[in-house]
Amino acid sequence: MEKYCETIYRDPVFHQLMDSQEKYDLIILEAALNECSLPLVYKFDLPFIYIMGSMPLPWHLEAIGSPLAFDHYPQISSNYADEMNFWQRTYNTLSGIVAIYYWRWMVMPVIDRLAAEMLQIENLPTIEEIEKHYLNLLILNTNMGLNYQMATTPVVIQAGGINLGPAKPLPDDLETFVNGSGDAGCIIVSFGTYIKNSEIPDDVRRIFLSTFARLPQRILWKWEDDKKIGHRESIPSNVKLMPWLPQADLLGHPKMRLFITHGGVNSIQEAVYHNIPLIILPVLVDQPLNAQKAQDDGYAIRLDWDNLTEEILFNAIEQILTNSSYAEKMEKVSELMRDQMETPLDRVIYWIEYIIRHKGAPHLRTASRKLSLHQRFLFDVMLFVVLVGILMFSVLTRVLRYFSRKGRIQKRDFKKTN
Repeated sequence: MEKYCETIYRDPVFHQLMDSQEKYDLIILEAALNECSLPLVYKFDLPFIYIMGSMPLPWHLEAIGSPLAFDHYPQISSNYADEMNFWQRTYNTLSGIVAIYYWRWMVMPVIDRLAAEMLQIENLPTIEEIEKHYLNLLILNTNMGLNYQMATTPVVIQAGGINLGPAKPLPDDLETFVNGSGDAGCIIVSFGTYIKNSEIPDDVRRIFLSTFARLPQRILWKWEDDKKIGHRESIPSNVKLMPWLPQADLLGHPKMRLFITHGGVNSIQEAVYHNIPLIILPVLVDQPLNAQKAQDDGYAIRLDWDNLTEEILFNAIEQILTNSSYAEKMEKVSELMRDQMETPLDRVIYWIEYIIRHKGAPHLRTASRKLSLHQRFLFDVMLFVVLVGILMFSVLTRVLRYFSRKGRIQKRDFKKTN
């Protein structure tokens, strides 16, 4: 974050904006690691919107005053489902709370220090104060049919699939290759931008190539540099390596049968939209959670890089292609994803314009954003109730002891009198 902020605060375009006298209605910022840009919000004195390319991080929900729902909404660092046992809920809650406090106490002070040193803005509030005062909308790349359900406020908008639509025609050479697959169809292999060819170990690459050589399907593999292939290795005749793939358009082609992917949120959304089952090999961030959710919902198989063998990969492919339950589950989830009152794009446009029309729409924000975390979780209330309960129990015990002792004394005196 320190290097990122230093880069931004030295950028001429950033200072051009800071010195600008232009008038604007709204600022839209990418939410992930972009708090360094918040001095712009304070400078223009405008409401701003966060857009998040995946599921929300705990400090984003906390900043906008949305329920954190640690009891059923798994954090990005876990592989839990929404039904968690006691220990899972404990880990989920503690990890979420620690993440929020770490962000507030360790990361944001770094931004405050750099902003004060490099921007020299008089009376600049803390980044946390700017965020909580001006943040008016959080747009997430999530979908109710794909992701775990979370309790939200009106200022949290789910817009998963905003970039999706009917498949476009393929280039002629690619169309020829795909159509030539016959009834067997095609398989797409792409691990996004996270995994480069050089990062795939040689033995794992050989597992993929030897597995694909056993298949009747044609394989389209996103492979940026074929020089990474060993000299003694041969590319099977049914495999086509390409440095870039029109992924969404390929997934929408009727010849597609399977998508092997890393489990990025956009890749999963594109596959679900076009009804293509998945084999997912997750790597980092939200990918393990995405993979687990897809497998639990029955339209994907999750595999692990460390335990991958040719037989495991081949059997997973065969299971997806021959077991109709995966296609049936995918069709159901795809229907859930598409069944919306309006398109995600129309929804986002409406709410952006709504925020502009109503000068930030402060009436939509909950007052809980002004509370500390222990107050939002009602820890202070529960502590008060426990202390009052202990006090009342102590008083009641003393009263009972007093009357019990008094009763014994009266009984003894009565016996002496008799």
